[in-house]
Amino acid sequence: MLAQGHLVADPLFVDAPDRIEDTASRFARSGQPAPPGWRRAERGGWVALRRRGVRLPAQGWKVHASATAEEAARVVDTVWEYCVERGVSFKFLRSRALLALVNSKRAPRSAGGKLVTIYPRGEEALERTLKELSSLLRGVKGPYILSDLRWDEGPLYLRYGGFSPRYCFARDGEYVPAVVRPDGEPVPDVRGPVFRVPPWARVPGFVDQRIRAARADGSGGLPFTVEKALHFSNGGGVYRATDRRTGRRVVLREARPYAGVDDNGMDAVARLTREHAVLERLRGLRCVPEVIARTRHWEHHFLVEEFVEGERLHEAIARRHPLFRPGAGEGEAAEYARWACAVLERIEAAVAALHGRGVVFGDLHPGNVLVRPDGGVCLVDFETAFEEGEGFTPVLGTAGFVAPWARSGRAVDAYALDCLRLAVFCPLTELTRFDPHKHEQLIRLVEDRFPVPPGYGDRLRKGLAPPVAAPPPPAAGWPDGGPDGPGAGPCRWDAVLDSLGEAIRRSATPERADRLFPGDVRQFDGQGTALAFGAAGVLYALRRTGQDGGPCFEGYVDWLARAVERTRWPRPGLYDGLAGVAYVLDELGRPEGARETLGRLASFDLKGCGPGLFGGLAGIALVLLRFGDVEAAARLGGALATALDDDGPAPAGGVGLLRGWSGPALLFVRLFAATGESALLRHAERALARDVARCGVSGGRYVGVRDGQRWLPTLGGGGAGVGVVLHEYLRHREDPRLARLRDRVRDSLGTELLLSSGLLDGHAGLLYALTHLGGRGAPVRTQLRGLGLHAVRFQGELAFPTEGLLRLSMDLGTGTAGVLLAVHAAVRRDSAASLPFLRPDGGRGTGRPSVAARHLEAARHHEHGQQGHGDDDARRDATTEAMPKPPRAASPRRGPARRYG
Repeated sequence: MLAQGHLVADPLFVDAPDRIEDTASRFARSGQPAPPGWRRAERGGWVALRRRGVRLPAQGWKVHASATAEEAARVVDTVWEYCVERGVSFKFLRSRALLALVNSKRAPRSAGGKLVTIYPRGEEALERTLKELSSLLRGVKGPYILSDLRWDEGPLYLRYGGFSPRYCFARDGEYVPAVVRPDGEPVPDVRGPVFRVPPWARVPGFVDQRIRAARADGSGGLPFTVEKALHFSNGGGVYRATDRRTGRRVVLREARPYAGVDDNGMDAVARLTREHAVLERLRGLRCVPEVIARTRHWEHHFLVEEFVEGERLHEAIARRHPLFRPGAGEGEAAEYARWACAVLERIEAAVAALHGRGVVFGDLHPGNVLVRPDGGVCLVDFETAFEEGEGFTPVLGTAGFVAPWARSGRAVDAYALDCLRLAVFCPLTELTRFDPHKHEQLIRLVEDRFPVPPGYGDRLRKGLAPPVAAPPPPAAGWPDGGPDGPGAGPCRWDAVLDSLGEAIRRSATPERADRLFPGDVRQFDGQGTALAFGAAGVLYALRRTGQDGGPCFEGYVDWLARAVERTRWPRPGLYDGLAGVAYVLDELGRPEGARETLGRLASFDLKGCGPGLFGGLAGIALVLLRFGDVEAAARLGGALATALDDDGPAPAGGVGLLRGWSGPALLFVRLFAATGESALLRHAERALARDVARCGVSGGRYVGVRDGQRWLPTLGGGGAGVGVVLHEYLRHREDPRLARLRDRVRDSLGTELLLSSGLLDGHAGLLYALTHLGGRGAPVRTQLRGLGLHAVRFQGELAFPTEGLLRLSMDLGTGTAGVLLAVHAAVRRDSAASLPFLRPDGGRGTGRPSVAARHLEAARHHEHGQQGHGDDDARRDATTEAMPKPPRAASPRRGPARRYG
């Protein structure tokens, strides 16, 4: 999950929160050496201390301490002295800056408030710690830790969970932190925003008393029945509710004390107080919700507001925008332009009405505008609004609608309103933070595709231009046409490909141990080496596109080999773990490292592993097949076939190439190519049928995956991925019905405007699918133009943003490497650029042994000669039995157990 902390350390890239510059705000104890007889470690912004020779249990009841910024140093000092004197292990955040991130509005709710974690050994130590430390910290204020049970009045909280890391597969197939039941079965360690105790965990009597008291204290409360949560943040939620006294539907805006702190030092309650005052000042305006009351329940504060019927502007845009669907004509563009301009006029009038009463809205963007059923508009969420002349600077503005030169007075709203005028037609305004000239390209799209009023574009150019903008650095331009379009000859595309490769190389950080190339936030969740978001995917793309020259590339491969060896608790999958890294190492000419990485899969219990291609059984089996282990791959395929017979588990994410049943279908097709067993094609057809059943037709002709009110054309979870696997199936078996469906999917990949450029969920993925399916002409040019809208500059080279457009990414799944792969495949007729097991040759040879497979085969013969096949083997889970066990491979490493969870 992308949290505010990941956006602080670097203005261009997502980074780990502990990389922020916080020297000036560090607690004195963070620089203090370990006391005699203690071990000190620092990881992820936490300073951990454990007494030498003390072995902690793997799980149990842990204690957290919360504090405000003003009292945090006192809490750290008190806990240090108490725990060191009594030999209790503990850890604490190293600085007030990191605590501010934990307590901020956009922080994960389950982590909010956690300054200190204490690990008592046993129930007696737990009770003593709670009682004695609570007395020492009496009166300290801090945010309520939602995942925990509060002890007395705070600031101590407790919950049952893991002390040292362990992982298992959740019910949806995801690999998550685990605790172990008394019967030895690992189960997910749920760390949500609500206090829960595993039903099998022992609850000490003194804890049980507090649980009962807390439940009793929660009875009664507000005279409202909550119907739906509309929004959550670390500062509180927003709820639709009904007043039981009157039957009136209302909105409740919640504020938690000391939580959701912003850069002005205001917590959620302080902002709610400001919002209440502003709404009172604006009372009577139809463009502002009526404030009904302010109340308090338990310790939380609530503002009761009128419930306004309507839909958020961003929802209305998504539903109406013609460029979000393929085949948009001039008539649809004209109709949309009329609607958008009418809505904008009403928003302008609403902002003017606020200014007429001396109020600046402060955070104008599509998510804060409601469009009423009658076409009127209402502005919502006034927590950053302020009175003119008070010298207030809002600090919670929305990316893409704020500028550093427009942060005071009416200029805040004026700039945001111009951004809104652009965003209703081209909702990519977040990209302007990377390039001060980007708005000019986006405005040209608006002028080209929509009949906007005269002077519309010039008004935006004037309003969005920075006061002083340096000329853009020289860089390869993005051709307007496709591979055969005007001005888009081979030399132009060669320059584009070289620029993308150079941007990736310039971003490399081989001196770091946690990542090689910046990318999606998931690389900091144990996926820094992985195919989708880590180093393996980037190096794979560079090799496949011929961008692997230069003296540094082999050093990057060395980094990958070392990093996967030291990765603690890696995942097993193709796109998120060891299987994918083994595949790439073999591709890069490191068969021994590939073999050792593959050997580590033997330590995984795959019970509960999802069926999909991304991190599930299908992807793992394909890699085993690649390495020549047809037998092990077939056993995993058998487990998936059984799941089909049993209407087996729903894949995580539900549908499509990566997390749906199209991934197992691809495996069955590849197994058929390797074995010739016709039953495998029947399995493939049945697996495809599951995903096809989730598809539908929009606009009377376009096929996509239905996701609520949306139709997804994307490669990872939409129609494009299903179409690619249909194509692979049809290489081996004729089926006119499925061939027509595949062709309709291909013809549905002409969407002009997506909010992502990425390979998995954006334009690059549609481009890749079109190339794979033999698409030519206009649809290919459309996707290349769509990518051009997302292209920005990084050190003078072309680069692309990650999901959400808030930072740049170089990875395969969301960023520049994926774009490089897709564009190379589209513009080079002899391109070798392809995703694993999806090569243009239809995967011929994917069943052949890899360079490393010879070693595995020899090892397996040796092993089979020494092992029997008794009843114990017969009773083992089929998915576990499928894993190879080469005796010469490095012993499976899960990393040393960390004693701080």
